[in-house]
Amino acid sequence: MNPTPPATEDIEMNTTGDEIPSYAEPPPHIAARFYRRASSRRRSSANSSRRSSLSSLHSHSSALSSHGGPHSTHVAQHLRRASIIESRKARLADRAAHAEQVRLRAAAAKATQRASYSEEKSLAAQAAREKLLAEIAARCEEEVKRAKKIAEETKEKRAAEMARLKEEMAEKYAEADRRRTMYQQGARRPRTASLAAVEEKKVPPAVLKRSHRVYAAKIIQRSWRRYRTRKTLAEFCALELNFNRAKALSFEELTRFISEQATTTATTSMLKHLTILDADQDSSGPVRVFLSGYLVLAHPIQAFSHGGNQPQEQELLTKAASLIETFEACIKELLSGSPTACFPATTEAFSFAFNDFTSTFHAWKSQDLGVLVDIMVGSFVNLDLILQATKNDHDGHVAEDYLDAVRQEQIKLLARLKRLAGPEEALSRVRVAVRKARKQRAAEKRQKGVEQVPRTSTPVNDSTGAASGALITPPATPRSSQRDQIPSVTAPTASLSQMLTALPSNREIAHEILINGTYEVQQQPWTDARKNLMDSLRTSMGDSMQSGNTEAATRWINSMAILVREKLMNLITPRHPLYNRIDGLLDPTLISQQFRNGMFSFDSFFETIAGLVSQICSPGRDELVRAFATNTGGDTIDRLFELINIVDLMTLDHINFQFRLASPQVLEHGHEHEIAAFERDLQQGVHGLEQAKQWWANARSMTTTQNPSGNAIYARGLSDLVLRNSHLDLSDLPETLHLDYARLLRLRARAFQIVAVSSILLTTKIRLRRNRESLWTKDATRLMSLDLLTVDANRVVSLVESSHMMPESLRDGLSNFVGRVLPSAIAAGTNANAAEQSRQEAAQSYSMASPPETTTADVFTEQVASFLLKSLREHVFARMAASGTAERVRITTSSAEVLARAGMPEFLEEVNRLVDSLDKIRTVDLKAHERWYDQIAAAAA
Repeated sequence: MNPTPPATEDIEMNTTGDEIPSYAEPPPHIAARFYRRASSRRRSSANSSRRSSLSSLHSHSSALSSHGGPHSTHVAQHLRRASIIESRKARLADRAAHAEQVRLRAAAAKATQRASYSEEKSLAAQAAREKLLAEIAARCEEEVKRAKKIAEETKEKRAAEMARLKEEMAEKYAEADRRRTMYQQGARRPRTASLAAVEEKKVPPAVLKRSHRVYAAKIIQRSWRRYRTRKTLAEFCALELNFNRAKALSFEELTRFISEQATTTATTSMLKHLTILDADQDSSGPVRVFLSGYLVLAHPIQAFSHGGNQPQEQELLTKAASLIETFEACIKELLSGSPTACFPATTEAFSFAFNDFTSTFHAWKSQDLGVLVDIMVGSFVNLDLILQATKNDHDGHVAEDYLDAVRQEQIKLLARLKRLAGPEEALSRVRVAVRKARKQRAAEKRQKGVEQVPRTSTPVNDSTGAASGALITPPATPRSSQRDQIPSVTAPTASLSQMLTALPSNREIAHEILINGTYEVQQQPWTDARKNLMDSLRTSMGDSMQSGNTEAATRWINSMAILVREKLMNLITPRHPLYNRIDGLLDPTLISQQFRNGMFSFDSFFETIAGLVSQICSPGRDELVRAFATNTGGDTIDRLFELINIVDLMTLDHINFQFRLASPQVLEHGHEHEIAAFERDLQQGVHGLEQAKQWWANARSMTTTQNPSGNAIYARGLSDLVLRNSHLDLSDLPETLHLDYARLLRLRARAFQIVAVSSILLTTKIRLRRNRESLWTKDATRLMSLDLLTVDANRVVSLVESSHMMPESLRDGLSNFVGRVLPSAIAAGTNANAAEQSRQEAAQSYSMASPPETTTADVFTEQVASFLLKSLREHVFARMAASGTAERVRITTSSAEVLARAGMPEFLEEVNRLVDSLDKIRTVDLKAHERWYDQIAAAAA
């Protein structure tokens, strides 16, 4: 029997082999220690537990295990250990694989070039840092400036305080010396024993009597100074000059008050008493500066050029407030205390404030005066240029038109310049500026070779040159002597350009620029006004070409060549590179000879002209010129008139460009030309002032106040013209507003459309039981965008019904209401279009615009529309009649509330535009015709 191997001997296990090795069984008592039953073991919850292990599976299928022998138990244990080891190896392998995958992904991610925005972030951070540093630097710079300013002011105040203290000490020393001298000079009581208190009262008066002459003189002087002080205070207090009264007076009344001799005399005495002025000093200038403090502080809007909004003006206001405050404090102390002298601290503060205000006032005055003098010198030079441009035009009588008005204005300007800058300085600056402007004009004339003169006037419609002296309309516009010589269509001449350049008179153009600084001739009215004439010319030329009459055809070709040549050469200057080429190419004589000899080629002519036109036309006409150049298959006459149309459109662009150049000077001097033209019409009997007098009387009677101002009467008359519930005719307008007849009718048509739409919306709100102040903005916008001449009642009702559902009965009632309200608004629009058409026809035929015939009455008969029109008229009148800035701001601010209460809250912007347009008409009209309105008002009063 083989001995049993020791228990401590290690048993080597072949874990890599496929076969299971055989082991010797230990003794039963030893095996029982190592191999216990499965039921007694602790079960693990891991993946290698007894239930899921290979040994367990094997134990169920093993025959040895079924017998429960020790050998089978030993084998199962080894199998289980093997499975545990395998599972651990697999788990470790999986973990190593997972770690390798993570390592590979990390390496791949690190190797991959990622989209980095670090550079952009750094740039953005750098820009933000620079911006922040710039803001900090700006704030620091402002703080440094403020600190420097405060330090300088503190230093100045300290220096002034030290000077004041030194003066006070010097005065105290002087007073001490004076008192010591007086004490030494006076009779002194000998030193004796002191008397009793009762006996002291019984000292004889002879002991206190001093008969020294110096002392008596000082007593008399003290009494005299007290009397002068009381008299000065009484005279100044009699003026009642203080800030509250200055603010209560108007600007004109305050100006007259401080200019009076009594005011300046009393103020001079008061300033001398306060030691602000010396006794022998010329006090007229400082006193005017001091009194100006009340003027600028009480009325800054009227006193300053920019209403006190500029920094220098605001600084002057601050200094003026400090001056008036310290001065009134001095007056109160003088009235409350001893009248012999003012308290030193208050006097010193007033002196410092007066010096500060005076320096600031002179700095502001010098700057404002320099700008004002430059503007006035420029105006004088412009007037001189007007005279130079019109002095040789004797045919059109332009020189006579301008001479008187320009000379009077120059005299006024020169007088004001002498007052502001002094006689010698004013004359010197005017001479230099005029000489320089004339030299520049002569150089431009030599370069251009021609002199541009404003279009002259006619005795019918007075289309004189622009007030600015610049060429407003092109030279192709006919003069007054040529308007009666317009060539007939059957006999073409070289003046076709005059026939095709249909523009209003220069008086009307200047008036339009004054009303609207960006006035331009629109393309559609321009082309519509010339359409009939172009059609007649095309028909006549076609008949001449088809009849075979060579001479007539030659005249037509010659006229067309002259027309195109004139229009193209008017678009460029002699210095333009194409000027000589156009001059040589469009030679009318050469073209006529070529046409007679049959050598003229229209295709070559059109191709060459298209190339020239493409080089000088505006960018907006490039497409039109390109289409003309590429379309070569049309009729010759049609192509010729198409070319003329293109050149005319280019002329229109050039005219609008000239209007833009001339508008600044027209805005400055246009009213002067209107004054001269209106006065000449009165002298020649073209019209009188009867309509204006009647209009003024009616407006005055309609004004409800007791003594209405001229502004209120004018506002009532103008608002009634536009918003009256009766037909407006030309005879209802004053002669001063005849140029605005078409514009007033357009405003009236817009106002009637506003009233019609608002009455429709208000009626709908009432019938649907909605709040009348609720905003139906979208409905109002849609209805206002409709063309009243083409719309009917059903269309209006359908638009309202699309936003607000309503029953059939309510819809029928609303349709009936719209049918009664809409015709009045349509009639107002028809009248406005007729007036505009009449004006265009008058410009085409060079005659006065006759009032159009109206077949419909623009009058509201519905009660709702009449009420809204009346409410709108009263609101517009209240805004235009506002006398002061505060009242105007108050009424404008409450406009939304007023319109909402009236039932038209959606039309605030429309009403604002209406008021602005009427206010612009009033401004231009009063600037040009104020003299005649004053005469009418004086006669009516």
